[in-house]
Amino acid sequence: MNPTCSKEVFKSLLLFFNILLISNLAVENSTAQQLNPPIQNYTSFEYGAANQNWDLSINDSGIIYAANNKGLLVFNGLKWKTYNLKSGSIIRSVYAHAGKVYTGSYLEFGYWKKNTKGTFVYHSLEHLFKEIELSSEEFWGIKAYHGNIYFRSFAGLYKYDGEQIIKIESGVFTSMRLYKDRLFVAKGRDGLFILDENDRLIHFKPSEIIQNTVADIIVHNEKLVVGTKDRLYQLNEKSNQFEVVSPLINSFISKAELNKVSSLSDDILVVGTLKNGFLTWNSETGEFQTFDRTNGLQNNTILSMDAFHGNLWLGLDNGIDRVEVQSPINFYTDSFGELGTVYDMIKEDDHFFLASNTGVYYLDDNGLKLLQGAEGHSWNLTKAEEKIISNSNAATFQVFKDRVLALDKATGSFDSEISPSNDLWIGTYTGIAKLKDTGLVRYENLDFPVKTILFENERVLWAAHPYEGVYRISLSADQKKTTEIYRLPSSDSLQFFNPEIYKINNQIAVYSNSKWYRYNSFSDHLEIFEELKHLNAYRLLNTRRGNYWFINTRNNDLLYTDLKNQNLIVPSWRLEDRLVKDYENIISTSDSTFYVTLKDGFAKLNLKGLEGERKDVFIAKPFVTGFRGVEKKYELNDIPEVSFKDARLLQFDIGYPLSDSREIEYRLIGGDTVKGLLDNGDLEFQNLSYGNYELQLQPLGSKNETTESFKFTVLSPWYLSNMMKLVYVIIFILLIALIYWYNRQRLKKHRSLIEQKFEKEHKERINRLEKERLLDEIDMKRKELANTTMIAAKKNEVLMEIQGELNKDKSKMNEYRLKNIMTKINAAIKNKDEWQVFETNFNEIHEDFFKDVLAVYPGLTSKDLKLCSYLKMNLTSKEIAPLMGISVRGVEVHRYRLRKKMELDKNENLTNYLIKNF
Repeated sequence: MNPTCSKEVFKSLLLFFNILLISNLAVENSTAQQLNPPIQNYTSFEYGAANQNWDLSINDSGIIYAANNKGLLVFNGLKWKTYNLKSGSIIRSVYAHAGKVYTGSYLEFGYWKKNTKGTFVYHSLEHLFKEIELSSEEFWGIKAYHGNIYFRSFAGLYKYDGEQIIKIESGVFTSMRLYKDRLFVAKGRDGLFILDENDRLIHFKPSEIIQNTVADIIVHNEKLVVGTKDRLYQLNEKSNQFEVVSPLINSFISKAELNKVSSLSDDILVVGTLKNGFLTWNSETGEFQTFDRTNGLQNNTILSMDAFHGNLWLGLDNGIDRVEVQSPINFYTDSFGELGTVYDMIKEDDHFFLASNTGVYYLDDNGLKLLQGAEGHSWNLTKAEEKIISNSNAATFQVFKDRVLALDKATGSFDSEISPSNDLWIGTYTGIAKLKDTGLVRYENLDFPVKTILFENERVLWAAHPYEGVYRISLSADQKKTTEIYRLPSSDSLQFFNPEIYKINNQIAVYSNSKWYRYNSFSDHLEIFEELKHLNAYRLLNTRRGNYWFINTRNNDLLYTDLKNQNLIVPSWRLEDRLVKDYENIISTSDSTFYVTLKDGFAKLNLKGLEGERKDVFIAKPFVTGFRGVEKKYELNDIPEVSFKDARLLQFDIGYPLSDSREIEYRLIGGDTVKGLLDNGDLEFQNLSYGNYELQLQPLGSKNETTESFKFTVLSPWYLSNMMKLVYVIIFILLIALIYWYNRQRLKKHRSLIEQKFEKEHKERINRLEKERLLDEIDMKRKELANTTMIAAKKNEVLMEIQGELNKDKSKMNEYRLKNIMTKINAAIKNKDEWQVFETNFNEIHEDFFKDVLAVYPGLTSKDLKLCSYLKMNLTSKEIAPLMGISVRGVEVHRYRLRKKMELDKNENLTNYLIKNF
């Protein structure tokens, strides 16, 4: 037979069987043991809008825009927001371009643009349709071409040049795509057209082969690909003809009904359908994979698709999904909950054995099957030559494809280990046993639970007790008995709990309490493993050819390292945080393929793919999408100034498109410095003090160029504002002036008081001196008055004596002459001039005396007043008599009468009364 012919026959047969296979896939939807890439479901409840998402568009930063039944749906990587049209219309198409987001809906076309506060505002272009007759149209597709925006409906093709809208042509237009700087447009069943420089549609003749309405157009691996509801075509540049892409793909499409096509990379083509989810096809290898509700999608109807940095975004009839199609990590998930938590696994050529908390399972293309008799918790699976051993909670089993065989039902077991002589040793709940052809052989003096077994050499093994530490056990030459068993103390007297033992670089290593130790055979002690000190808190999971898998027990990140220069970190989020805490396990099947046990299945890690990712790392740049305080929302263009009152609670909306770094570190620098990790898109600060602030956002593990910086100012409180500071300065100046004035006044008053005091003292001194002088004068006048009075009294007394003597001798003297003498004597005694002098002197000493006495006793005579004056001078009756020219008896009588006039009590002394009261 012709070799060439045989080759063609073989290809035909292979194609036939592939068609049968893909047909079965279309019916069954997925392969039982298919491993799926990470799929993130966003439900309508999560994004807060309607179920259906008719179109998707992703801008250069990675922001997702969806045309939703409720309006424009925006996802910044951390938060979803919905913006509604005033009319409430369904948005059918969306296209992000040059800082604007164009959307089309029923009889409505326009664009959304962020205002200065970070909120999208809609700008309708409805007014530009005045010259165009619209027939109940909805706009389903939008594309930018040569600076213009082209959009289509099922009734026409339109152009918006920034100023006006022009209708290019009527017709049923179903898709548009740029190819080699030309705009290709699909027009119903008429095929493809090219838009020329004059906006005329030129029929593309190779599209005549396309018999059905074009559903979508894409460019894949620099080739034009056209999809109808039942077929996929690719343009052959050499022949300038469309050819069927693949019978395999078309077989799937014919039953699932193609709706959208996308090119994820030069190799991967994605076909989205209305009935059976989507299919990925590697155009280089021919490999394909189907995705629908059975393996992770929310819905089987793909309404829209777009891709960004390896992530395929799907707008579904119910929700939005994100699929990392080319992820080096793929998952098998038991969605029914039958499998439970997987603790260990073994991969054979076409099937898996899985040890879980519900039993030992067999997994192949026919599905998952619990092995007969393997129910219960299984900890471990070990392959010893052709045997597979299961360490179970109830027994130790040998595992077959359809059943298990109990090797020991006496007790459960933790671990199985192959000795250097290829014997199988088992660590049980009650000691150590060795498997022989005749059954298990137990070592009677080993009666404690053994979680892990490790051979130092053929005659020395190590056993890890779950609670009491590690034991070093020596065996006899024939290994039939133990010769020495003792627990190793550590150098720092650490009490080991749940230790793990390994052999690293031919050294016995022990990991316990987040520290690494190694066995020192010279001191027969465990000591700090200096070479692994940097890996404290990292537990070892797998060793293969000098490379190691560790897990960070603090954050569950995986670390792949050669303990030298090579270090690869797999963050826990990449395994969807599904690792089994404290029982993490990694199984290697080759140098590049590893399997990780999970809470509800397992994951497959492609090491080469993980290493390749590091060459094309994409880390998005975080940004502030909104900034508001207690009372208002602030502009984002300039440096916002926030009132002190409004700064009681400051809220930032943070956007961070999905990238290879998922955590953002924030740092607020200013009057109050705060830092931490961002949990979601909301960042809040309370009661900031006034001053200038800078908010720095940086993805963990990124360089400085991905750091976002946002500056704002918290204004001082009203009582510390510039105006109030000016007021305070004025008040301070006024206060100083007031204090100065007050002190001046006090000083002036003090001076005045001093002056007044001085003046008063001076006056008092003068008055005192004057008073002393007056008193002296009064005393002197009193003395003069007394002397004058006494002289007058003496004179009158002498005269009266003379008068008496003359009266005695009046017979002897001339009567006329005597009378003349007596008259002169009486005149001398009663001399008015003397009285006037006395009265004048008396008034100078006792001013207003007569006036005061008359005011009280107005009936007094001048003679009474004269007597009063003499009594005031404290003169006796004897002294008064000569002054008044009467006898002492006459004075007494006069005093008696005066008392009666004054109506004085008989006990009242007249002299004292006058001295005291007048």
